[in-house]
Order: sequence, then C-alpha cells, then structure tokens
Amino acid sequence: MKKIALINPPSPFLINDKVFPNSGLLQLTTSLKEKGYNARIIDLCGNENPLKKMFNEIQDETHIGFSSTTPQFVDTYKLHKELKKKIPKIKTIIGGAHPSAIYSLMKNGRTEDVNIKPLMEFDHIVVGEGDEIDPFNLQKGWNVQKLIKDINEKPIPDRKLIDILSYEYSLKGKSTTTIVTQRGCPFKCTFCCGRDIEMYKIPRSKSPEKILEELDYLNKNFGFESFMWYDDEVNVNPKRLMKISELLKDRNYQHRGFIRSDLLVKHPETLEALVKAGFVELCSGVESGSERILKMTNKGTTPEINSQAAKMIMDAGLTYKAFTIIGHPSETYKDIEKTIDWLKENKPNNFDVTIMTPYPGSTIYNHSQPSTKYDGYTREWNGLYFNNINFSSQRSVAKGKPGEYSCEVRTDELTSNDLIRIREEMDKELR
Repeated sequence: MKKIALINPPSPFLINDKVFPNSGLLQLTTSLKEKGYNARIIDLCGNENPLKKMFNEIQDETHIGFSSTTPQFVDTYKLHKELKKKIPKIKTIIGGAHPSAIYSLMKNGRTEDVNIKPLMEFDHIVVGEGDEIDPFNLQKGWNVQKLIKDINEKPIPDRKLIDILSYEYSLKGKSTTTIVTQRGCPFKCTFCCGRDIEMYKIPRSKSPEKILEELDYLNKNFGFESFMWYDDEVNVNPKRLMKISELLKDRNYQHRGFIRSDLLVKHPETLEALVKAGFVELCSGVESGSERILKMTNKGTTPEINSQAAKMIMDAGLTYKAFTIIGHPSETYKDIEKTIDWLKENKPNNFDVTIMTPYPGSTIYNHSQPSTKYDGYTREWNGLYFNNINFSSQRSVAKGKPGEYSCEVRTDELTSNDLIRIREEMDKELR
C-alpha cells in the first residue's frame, strides 16, 4: 500500500520556529486524506535534531513530500540528501513556495540559474497549489498545477495532524493560532516574491460563512479565542469584510491582521467593521518614509497615506505595527532618514525594520540583470546589487535572530555593512 509522509522542515534562522504552523501543509494533507490517500505530517519545527526525528518518525512510507520556502531550503536540501542516502528507493516530492519561485525564473528565461539543479535531485517537483495532486502518479521532474479558483470547496485544515497546542503565539495575553482566509494578493510590490507566481498574485477568498465555520471549529476543538489572520491583507475586499464583521460581532474572539493603508484610508468604514469583528491589532507595510522609494517599489501608497492610516488605527484604540525595509533599490542615506523620521513622527505601537532580501519570484530578483560593478555582487535591478546565491547551500533571510543579521545587498551609496549597522541603530534607538 502506498503511503506518504509530508515533512514540515525547521526554520532555525527564526527566534522560535514554533510560533505559526504551516497552514499550507495542513491544508494539503487534509485534502489528500479527504480523497482517501494515506497521508500524514512529520513536523520538524522546534526540534534540536530534525534529521534524527525525521528518521525516527518515517515508518513504511513509499513517498516523502517536502514543503519548503526559499530560506528553509538549506535545511530541506540537507534532509533530502540524507534521506536518499539511507533509503535510496523512496520517492521524494518537493513543493511549496521555493520550487514555484524557481519555476517562475525559468519562465522568465533564466534556465541556467544555479538553483534549478538542486531541485532536480528530488523525484518530483510540484509547482503551484498542491491540493489536487495525486502524489503517487506524478511525472518525473516538474509538475505544474492548475490554479484553484474556488478555495471554498477545500476542507477546513485538520489541526489534529500536528501538535497545534505546542505552537506558541500570544496576542493580548491569549494563546493565538493562525487562519488563512485568502490566497493571493493583486498588488505589485517589486520586492514581493509572489509577483511572478500565479498562486500568489491572483486573489481568491473564503466566504464569510466558511471563515466563521473554521473559527468556531478552532474554538470548539482547541479552545482558541484569538486568531492571527495570515492573509496578505484582510481589507482587500471591503464588501466581504463588512459581512465578516456582521457575522463575528457576537463572537467573543479577538484578531490580528495585515491591512493595506491606502484601502483603509479610501474605505474608512472598514476600520469600524474591523473593530466590530474583534480585531485588536493591525499591521501594515509602510516599507519606507521616502515617496521616491515607494514609487519605485510600486507600493501604491505615499508616506502621507501611511501616516493617515496609522493615526486612524491608533485613534480607534487598536494596536498598530509598522513594517519597514531598508536597502531598497537605489536607496540613499537621505531616503533612510525619511523612514526614521516617519517612525519618529507617527510613533507606531510597534515596528519592524528588515533589510531588503531579494528572493526568486520577485520582480527585483527575476528581472535583474548581470552586473560586474561591485565585487561579490553579480546581479542588479534599478540600483540594487546582489549575488545570485545557491539557496541549497547558502541561507538568505529577510528576518533573523537579533545580532545575527546578514545582508546580501548594497546600493551605490550604502554598502552591506552600512545597512546592517543602520538596521541595528534603528532597532535600538527608535524603540
């Protein structure tokens, strides 16, 4: 009998990789089991020796599937390498964000990219959403999946497939878990790794009724009353949000989510709806205090709009967190000073500052050009220089542990060391 175990790889670059569970893997495994496949999850997050745990948990499976983001691929690749050494006959599948991102490179003509070959060591490579796959009848190499147009048809992810209560995230003192109510984002930020990937750029949403059903399931079965909405932005569809608000107003649930500042300002009634629904914290991608940088990154907003949204949220009594980036294409000290000034003037309740990290799938990475201007930087996009690294052997992370930040980019004015130093100064002095 054919059986498959799906591996959730560790993320050792995070302070704690048992904060948010792998929602995509839960959804996939639930879908496979609903269709009658013998499938389960081996969760390696939070384990000091993930290789040992993987071998201890593999039983008589004929197939092993790996989910991987690009930052995780160093670990995923090592796990796969050791698995094939010990059990060479076992069939292996790789899916998730990383292979889809690398496939987008190939579609853009980068067929010689150094990151293609490591993926070819897996027996099967799944591109796109894996909900509909037959894991035992995949072709050798690349398997491109059709976009799932109606995600309402998919079952509620079964959280009992992992030890969901071992994941630790607290919101306002309450144990909190994640929910995904939307797939895809229609906006075109040049730094986002989903802009050249179909499943990440075409929005599809669950109905308000389906969302309520899932929230009630999490409350009834696990006792959760607090939820992190892992959507790109919860306010992308104002009409849907208003209906969600009406359904949630009588539930004693609290929520945290991401919003688009420009949409909040354009539709101020949605803020009242978010409050009524039980949202207690909202986050937005401010990215930069420089209007020039926001235009270059296709952010679709301005520093003034970002300020207006921040004020609206905090005036409504909600906690507001601003996400910022330094190391944008062609960025200068003056541009970063404007970001610092924005944070000082608007005083968000919390903020994040990360260093630009180009990933496959983004406009910056996929559409960059060869460059020899600076030693050690082989690619360039609009004044941002970076190296075309091999993600199977070198980790590149946008957000890591304090004091362990690395930087893979530079601009004409700002070196990688400058960006690391400025990030540390901002984090220390602005809190």
